[in-house]
Amino acid sequence: MTVLWITGPRAVGKSVVGWAVFTRLTTTTKAGYVDLAQITFATPPLDAARQARRLDAVWRTHREEGARHLVVSGEYADLLPEAKLCRLDASHDELVARLLMRGRGEGPPIPGDDLRGRSAEDLRRLAVPASTPDADLVVDTDGRTVDEIADRIVAEFFSA
Repeated sequence: MTVLWITGPRAVGKSVVGWAVFTRLTTTTKAGYVDLAQITFATPPLDAARQARRLDAVWRTHREEGARHLVVSGEYADLLPEAKLCRLDASHDELVARLLMRGRGEGPPIPGDDLRGRSAEDLRRLAVPASTPDADLVVDTDGRTVDEIADRIVAEFFSA
């Protein structure tokens, strides 16, 4: 099973791009998608070991069901060492704009979105690049649509 992990700073578009990649893959093969944030909601927050157990369970289930590819979106953690890593980047100004949009409740609804309703000052402080190790592919998202970004990723990792 090919595992592609899509990572990057907050509000760069990891979830929406990951979903777009997944939907493209399902037109030709069996694939799975998991958003790490969505499977690790818990109070108190899960530590890395418990997050890893949840992700491993999802990965195993998809593999056992015959998925050829698994797309993971979320903050990078070395939980699946065999994963190919794709980092999405955006300029500081673009990240600020996206964070402010999410804070106003605009854009795709994200269950548990802790950015909604936060002050503009708090959101601006969150506009920092992700500290991700070397990626197999880095995609600048400024000025690109989700479709353009997803097409590039699919072409890079899944084209024969």
